[in-house]
Formats: sequence, structure tokens, C-alpha cells
Amino acid sequence: MKSKLLVVFGLAVTVLFANPSYVSTTSTTNLALVETSQNCHYGQCKAIAKSTGKQCKHCISNAGDLYCWQHKR
Repeated sequence: MKSKLLVVFGLAVTVLFANPSYVSTTSTTNLALVETSQNCHYGQCKAIAKSTGKQCKHCISNAGDLYCWQHKR
């Protein structure tokens, strides 16, 4: 009887303090609209740093590109 009670108690504690995997986390997208702060001919790179949330300051080399040479995929 004590072992069953101990197992039930252990499961209850595990369920109460477990980190649920279904909790959604908020994340920023790499294509967030940020006002350009430089005078770039074709525009500024749209890459966003995951650690700081700041936009890349490099200019785009070619018309129609979204990312600088360092962030092209």
C-alpha cells in the first residue's frame, strides 16, 4: 500500500512541476519591418539578430535582394 501511495505521489509531483511542451513561446521573425537607418542604394539587409533583436546594418548589393552578402542563404 505504501509503495502505491509513493508512486501516486511521485507522479503527482512530476505532473505539477513538469515543464509542459505545449506552451507556446513568442519569437521574432527575420522579416520584421524595421525602418532603414542607412542611405543604402538598394536598401538595408532585413536579417534580425536572434540574440539582440536588432537589424543588420549592411547594405544590399543587388536590386531585389532582401539580405546582404553575409546573410544570403
